[in-house]
Amino acid sequence: MSNDSNLDPSSGTLESPRSSSAYKYLLYAGLFMLLGISFLIYLGRERQSFAGRQIPDLDLKPLLNATEAPTELISKADYVLLHFWGTWCGPCVQEYPDIIKLQRKYAQDSRVAILSVSCGARSPEATEELEFDTKIFVQGLGGELPVYCDPAMYSRIQVANVIGRDGFAYPTSLLLDKQRKIVDAWIGSTGPGELDLAIEKALKLRPLATAR
Repeated sequence: MSNDSNLDPSSGTLESPRSSSAYKYLLYAGLFMLLGISFLIYLGRERQSFAGRQIPDLDLKPLLNATEAPTELISKADYVLLHFWGTWCGPCVQEYPDIIKLQRKYAQDSRVAILSVSCGARSPEATEELEFDTKIFVQGLGGELPVYCDPAMYSRIQVANVIGRDGFAYPTSLLLDKQRKIVDAWIGSTGPGELDLAIEKALKLRPLATAR
């Protein structure tokens, strides 16, 4: 006859294998949560460390629905959200509807510019292929919004150098002030409304910064 319980020598009591498995599951779940919290704390500190660093001049070109040069957008706005993404990148695809919402929200607000930069999966990038893929994707979301490209990867290399990274992660978003200094940064995808909250916070603090 089979026995579903084991004898625990230390206590002289019977221990169910099911109870042992449940305990291990809870232990692993707790460790996973702890690692996740530690990683989020690390990302928060990393983001804070970027603040105040200045991004050099960017070499971006109009790709889709864009008529204004990036330098003009940056010079006019108090804040620029510089967003690097790709149609081949899963987290980018999930996040991009939020970028479209931001572009629509601030389309008539001269204080904010949304600088969307579509990036290819391979280097060197084929501009015609990149434009086609970007157009299909953006139109599929109902957007007719300006998108730029970084054909020589110069801008991405500059950003990677400034934030101290060997490679480049997608998506990457930087909130810059008028002097191209980093106000906030996100390496990887963001939560719903997270970028908008950061922009609104910066706009509220802007009068204080101007007064100084």
